[in-house]
Amino acid sequence: MFSKWRSDSAGDGFSFRRLCTHLKTISRQSIGYNLRRLPLTIKITGWYSIFLLLMLLLLSTFIMQFTNLWEDSELRGELQATVINVADNPKRFHPYHDGIFMVMYTDNGIAVKGAIPDGFPSGIILSPHRITELTTKESTYYYYDSPSHSGEFHGWVRGILPVTTINRRTNIMLMALMFGGLAFLVIGTCGGYWLIKRGLKPIRMITQTAAEIGRNRDLSQRIEQTVNSHDEIATLSDTFNGMLTNLEESSMREKQFSSDVSHELRTPIAVIQAESDYGRTYITSVEEAKESFEHIFKQSRFMTSMVTQLLDVARLDTMRDIEMRPFNLSQFLEDISQGYSRLCADKNLTFDTQIAQHLQIVGNPTFLKRAIGNLLDNAMKFTTDKVGISAKNHDGTVRIIVSDNGIGIQESDLTKIWDRLYQVETSRTKSNNQGLGLGLYFVQNVIKLHGAKAYARSTPNVKTEFILEFDEFIESTNDK
Repeated sequence: MFSKWRSDSAGDGFSFRRLCTHLKTISRQSIGYNLRRLPLTIKITGWYSIFLLLMLLLLSTFIMQFTNLWEDSELRGELQATVINVADNPKRFHPYHDGIFMVMYTDNGIAVKGAIPDGFPSGIILSPHRITELTTKESTYYYYDSPSHSGEFHGWVRGILPVTTINRRTNIMLMALMFGGLAFLVIGTCGGYWLIKRGLKPIRMITQTAAEIGRNRDLSQRIEQTVNSHDEIATLSDTFNGMLTNLEESSMREKQFSSDVSHELRTPIAVIQAESDYGRTYITSVEEAKESFEHIFKQSRFMTSMVTQLLDVARLDTMRDIEMRPFNLSQFLEDISQGYSRLCADKNLTFDTQIAQHLQIVGNPTFLKRAIGNLLDNAMKFTTDKVGISAKNHDGTVRIIVSDNGIGIQESDLTKIWDRLYQVETSRTKSNNQGLGLGLYFVQNVIKLHGAKAYARSTPNVKTEFILEFDEFIESTNDK
């Protein structure tokens, strides 16, 4: 293996290079993986600190440049003012004034007194009323010459300012900026870390809540917000809580559906099993077999109807809204009435319709057809000899009434009949009429999705009415 690698290496010269490249790639991947594993708080704090450091460097550079320019201008002005002041009053002369070396010259350019800094060349030609910059191998100087014609002295006054004085002050400023910036960076980083950690606390709570839900399968838990805020984190918490609420409702609906199915299927399945066992064991004639099969058929048909209704209710429970549009309610009810008129005629029942013309509402015709159909089926099931449907405008409200003249409903039951699986303990029972207690529940949910109102009123043994009230749509009265 080694000899082969050596041969390859000697042959093309790329094997070792490829090995190094591969090792570099692995190293970069390892670093990237470790960086991705860092907590979000550390990542944000790191980027924040880097940004803060860059801003401090830029600000310090700007301050230093501005300070240098300002200090240079300030010292130039101080140099000029000092020289002019001494030239006007030679008695104020002093060899050294706050970093400025002072020299007095005769008109011939001979220095008579004062002090010249080391490194400043002698014999510099006088240049009146102008600040001159002189650079030597050792240093840089500013100097200013002003004539003096006072009674005591006639000649020139020169002020010399070493640039090292400026640098000294600049260094003091630089040290102040460095230590001040470092302290600000430390305080800013620590404060930023605390604020970021505090700001991300809801996210940690979301993570903990999600983990607890995963362990305990308890969808009733919610994210608790310790601070009444309206930022993005609070919005995320509210969204997460809303999602948990929807999941909890879905889980409850699933449990409810399973409970309903198991509860409602138990009786028909038991009947089918009993009839089958009886037929297998005791039936000896065709007539007995037909009777037993008839019982089994009725129970299976009831099971089919029951499962269909349960599925319809389950789907309806998951809806928050439905597609709605304006449509001609009058024609819609006329179409429904034609079918039920024939059904009532087959059962020797009177079907009465009183539908006003040109009624318009906004709704979902498909769902409303099934809801009104449930009311008409219910009326046909319990009536004595008459079923009625009417629709009219009542002060801007469209009122649909489905009625029958059966045994009626007690007043104490009128508000309960809309509940899920509720059945009135009268002739309107499952044992006599194969009811499930889901038809009116379905109607109520459909009406709620339309933003409408559904209620019932009944006079026992006289008349029972189911009333649906909708807001009329008045923008258009054309048939659709």
